Amino acid sequence: MDDECCEPFELAGTGAAVLLLHGFTSTPQSIRHVGHALHARTGCTVAAPLLAGHGTSPEDLARTTHRDWIASAETALRELERKADRVIIAGLSLGGTLALNLAIRHPDRIAAVATINGSTGIYRPEQARAVFDAPFGSYCTGIGSDIRHPGRHEVCYDRIPTSTLHERFLLTTATGLMLPLLQQPLLIIQSRVDHVVEPTNAHRIARDSGSASITMRWLDNSYHVATLDYDREMIVEELARFAASI
Repeated sequence: MDDECCEPFELAGTGAAVLLLHGFTSTPQSIRHVGHALHARTGCTVAAPLLAGHGTSPEDLARTTHRDWIASAETALRELERKADRVIIAGLSLGGTLALNLAIRHPDRIAAVATINGSTGIYRPEQARAVFDAPFGSYCTGIGSDIRHPGRHEVCYDRIPTSTLHERFLLTTATGLMLPLLQQPLLIIQSRVDHVVEPTNAHRIARDSGSASITMRWLDNSYHVATLDYDREMIVEELARFAASI
């Protein structure tokens, strides 16, 4: 396994399948270790697609909207449904938002959902203001590689199209308002220190979700990109336990 590979991947297995989604401006590189370790531990199929506009250039991302990111995830879901008897969806950051969104809108197709530092529309004041203050068509500094471990990094864009900040704001906020419609078993994994997504998002997901089965796990030794950080083996353990319980 090449930990620096940014390409989408699929690991064939048996039984359940896990659809694993990367975050905003990132690639499957950020979730590759967790995906491969989860497959080795459980034997289930694990697939991680590349979201539209990602893995190429910030200019390509600027030509996409939240509908394109959702479509990427839904295409991967359709492909997995042909190979597994049930699908669990999980994601990091915006991937966690997409996981919640798809689980809410496709309750008969997704058996369970897990979020890792997922965003549901809770922003720091300066983050919300940037949605309105940034000139449309411009670029701002990237937000990637928020990792405590000094020897690991996230392959991601160093610039973000401001147009996509609007798209991300719409997707996360709308998904947060839809949380009472979520009915599947839910695993929430959240870093206590996160410089990108407010940790209070985890409380909001637990409080507002309509799920009758909610598990929350806090990470004490990782920042936002926890799947590449010190606690990544704990994430594998939690996802494996969660998948086995479904």
